[in-house]
Amino acid sequence: MAGDTTAPGMRLYRQVADRVARIIADEALKPGTRLPPERELAARLNVARSTLREAMIALEISGQVTIRTGSGIYVTEAAASAEDDLGPSPLELLDARELIEGEIAARAAMSIDANRLMAIEASIEAMAKAHEPDTHREADRAFHVGLAEATRIDPLVSIVDNLWSQMFSPIFERMGVLTGLFGDPDDTALRHHRLILDALAARDAELCRARMQAHLIDVRRVLLRASAFSSDTPGNS
Repeated sequence: MAGDTTAPGMRLYRQVADRVARIIADEALKPGTRLPPERELAARLNVARSTLREAMIALEISGQVTIRTGSGIYVTEAAASAEDDLGPSPLELLDARELIEGEIAARAAMSIDANRLMAIEASIEAMAKAHEPDTHREADRAFHVGLAEATRIDPLVSIVDNLWSQMFSPIFERMGVLTGLFGDPDDTALRHHRLILDALAARDAELCRARMQAHLIDVRRVLLRASAFSSDTPGNS
């Protein structure tokens, strides 16, 4: 089959999902059939494994496959109609956040005042005390929006809030659950937030930028955990 092509109005992972659905139909794969290992299927479709994972989640949400953590991906009893829009690619969303929020953190370090610093610290404490995923995520969101507010550039607040809203999309939610992003017992996000707070308090713009980017790179690392999607050798290309 041909490599990645971007059709107007259709997300890349949705295109790949449609191609996998055609393979299932064309090869008359029966319910319960395990799809080829991720590495093999990605090579066959000439797509990145990260895009294939997003496509598989789209197919699972639409009822065409089921993902069994550590085992593989299996054809379901019947193909359901695809959802119109499951949200943006989680990994593209993180790319956008890394580009934008790294600069926001640097700008915040140069303009933050004592009140806003206290508000950001309060969001970290709320995150540390949160016992429910929703409460944890709202405190996480407050931290990032608070950084945008600290820049004193109003449009940036709307941009960050909009990026966070997209992280509640069906595809991001499911990918977060499958990879353990939500409910991570190590809570690396909290550790990253505290490091960013220290850099803010020191008014160190370069360190703030670097620590925010490291934080979002770590989120990407979690989302690329291969064990959630297949039992073959992990990879994240």
